[in-house]
Amino acid sequence: MTKRTKDLAASILSKSSDCCTSSSNRISSSNSGVEKDALVFEKRIALSKAITLIESHSIAHTQQADLLLNHVTKTREKSAFRVGIAGAPGSGKSSLIEALGTYILDHSDHSDDEIGRFSPEKIAVVCVDPSSSITGGSILGDKTRMMELSRHPRAFVRPSPSKGVLGGLTSYTNDVVSLCEAAGYELVLVETVGLGQSEIDISQTVDMLVLIVPPGGGDGLQGAKKGILEVADMLVVNKADGQLLTAARTTAADYIGATHYFRSRMEGWETPPVLLASAETGDGLEDLWKEIQRYREVVINTNALQSKRSAQARYWMWKTVQDLITNKIKADEDMKLTAEALEIALEQGNIAPRAAASKLLDLTTRSLAKGPHTDKNQS
Repeated sequence: MTKRTKDLAASILSKSSDCCTSSSNRISSSNSGVEKDALVFEKRIALSKAITLIESHSIAHTQQADLLLNHVTKTREKSAFRVGIAGAPGSGKSSLIEALGTYILDHSDHSDDEIGRFSPEKIAVVCVDPSSSITGGSILGDKTRMMELSRHPRAFVRPSPSKGVLGGLTSYTNDVVSLCEAAGYELVLVETVGLGQSEIDISQTVDMLVLIVPPGGGDGLQGAKKGILEVADMLVVNKADGQLLTAARTTAADYIGATHYFRSRMEGWETPPVLLASAETGDGLEDLWKEIQRYREVVINTNALQSKRSAQARYWMWKTVQDLITNKIKADEDMKLTAEALEIALEQGNIAPRAAASKLLDLTTRSLAKGPHTDKNQS
């Protein structure tokens, strides 16, 4: 790792007590409050820079990002609990995260209580914002709906562009979550872009998936459909207030009836609960947080959490392999020319897409096989 990357890793992994010792010469020990604030700010800046490094497509940055992730993965002392927040556009995901995150921090006692209930001291929020399919740009506006939470000293909110990746996430969201874990955030909330029924990559990143449904979001048949509903661990009918309260109750009843047809998830969590909540009034936030705490206890006591994390690690390895192969084809000049020729053949109707993909894969395989052999001869 370069010195800059090492410094980022040290700042991310540092504890408050360690930081205070190392920074005593820079900040007066008599100003402990100011010192603590400065160290927290320093750590947040380091985390932001590390995430930017992870998101970069530069070859040099990618190499440093790999080294950084390996280091923090081996060194971090404990992992966070990851909760995915998914739902259709307009369901109120950002507003509900703002309300829930603020509620959790305001009611946190900074330690797990006598019955083992999870009470995180710090919360990180990773927001995936949709990118334009035409310009490639993103507004990154989710953070504007979390003004109170983003200013909270014990919260970290980071928006990221989807860059056209399907499934509700970006290709590096899992790595960003890992960095937040290493930085000591005990709870990480991951907000996806507006999802349809089949976009379920979010379930491969989080420990628990909460699906947000707006009032009037479908009848019983809609609720029985497969896809993201099949992997959701909890359903929340948001905006259950005012004139929408009656519609929200009807929607919740429809989904409660539909969830009885789902297969049992695990012992202690047979079917996903369906809750009513309002980000506007705060109603239902206490019940929502208690259910998240209860789910965490269930997956830990049944060892389901460790099994899920292992399966997710394998998934992201193969997912990253696909991304690396695609990037290699686009970066290699010979393969790029072949790909352009195949695109012309596709436009002229001289080759099927599947056959064109097979040709590109064969060329990539030969290139990978030739690389190590060439290096060996040169050495």
